[in-house]
Amino acid sequence: MYRVTGCIELELPEEKALQAVARALDVEARNPPDPRRGRVEVRVEPGKLVVCFEARDLAAARTLANTYLSLAATTVEVVAATGG
Repeated sequence: MYRVTGCIELELPEEKALQAVARALDVEARNPPDPRRGRVEVRVEPGKLVVCFEARDLAAARTLANTYLSLAATTVEVVAATGG
């Protein structure tokens, strides 16, 4: 069996948005709906957020990437809408 791994870097110029996205994604990473399908690590680096994943197959990797990117986009929109 193979595993799919990868990292996504999100550059966010505003520190408030960066921290909000990091918190939201970290909560999801710590409480995955099905940990057997894959795992995610979230870390903050200067000016960017790094989301690394390891999945049991390509479908699980796609699901993880879509989920985390959607949650990140939604969080950035909420921060912007609330004057962040």
